[in-house]
Amino acid sequence: MPNMPDKPDTWAKIWLALSNPLWQGVIMSITVSLLRVMYDAKETSKRRIVFEALICGSLSLVASSLIEWMAWPSSLSVAAGGTIGFLGVTAIRELVTRFLGRKADSI
Repeated sequence: MPNMPDKPDTWAKIWLALSNPLWQGVIMSITVSLLRVMYDAKETSKRRIVFEALICGSLSLVASSLIEWMAWPSSLSVAAGGTIGFLGVTAIRELVTRFLGRKADSI
């Protein structure tokens, strides 16, 4: 295996990207969803585990953008990521569908 070249600028850029709360929220979401699915798994395929984690990470990225747009503290991105990862794709979809259904009924 070849050694990784010593490039301090590259490591500094990676560290800067990972210190952004937006990406920390995504990483938290992926980590929590992976752990949750593996914990609950009875006969879950590896493909489902990976897709669940990626979708939760994507939802967390959306939540981070909303947090930024609402001018809330960016540190909420980590909490949002953890919550999304814990609830999972199915629960989030049901919550959003119920919320949008109520909004559509009130119009």
